[in-house]
Amino acid sequence: MMTFWTKTLTLSCATLLVTSCAITGQQNSSGQQTRRDIATVIEDEQIELDAIKAIFNNDELWSKSDIDIVSFNKTILLVGQTPTLTLKQRAESLVKQAATANRVFNEIRVAAPTSSLTYFGDLSLTSKVKTALFIEDNFDSTKVKVVTEDSEVFLLGLVSKAEAEKAISITRNVSGVKRVIQAFEIID
Repeated sequence: MMTFWTKTLTLSCATLLVTSCAITGQQNSSGQQTRRDIATVIEDEQIELDAIKAIFNNDELWSKSDIDIVSFNKTILLVGQTPTLTLKQRAESLVKQAATANRVFNEIRVAAPTSSLTYFGDLSLTSKVKTALFIEDNFDSTKVKVVTEDSEVFLLGLVSKAEAEKAISITRNVSGVKRVIQAFEIID
């Protein structure tokens, strides 16, 4: 069970990390243009903060669950683990009440939290997927956000139907990917 100070430190670190990302504006870390304007990027950061606070303020949910929150173009992706279906549903409900998102994808699994080994494997798998997308000819990998949880890869972004299909196909062929879940916003 997390103590008050552990929760406070965790929330403070999350706040620092999330807000530091807002300075990227309309360019990603490699300087390439994204399809989101600066106002949307900042709004996504605020949506994530509001959602994190909603989870943090629910002691049972915060102490018993391992939930990550990602917002992209006002679409929230919830991933992680929680011990009961009730807590999974509560997480979604709290996030919907707290954040001004257009859509919420609740991909939280009713399961025990993953291990540190799985966490580091997910980091590696995310890097492999991003690399596979990046080296693909005639594909702009900067349009796709990649999130990995327990070898399941989630893809978000503002993409055309053809870009979505290509990203899904590339990701499925990366070694170690158990499942690909797309949460794209199609802009054709």
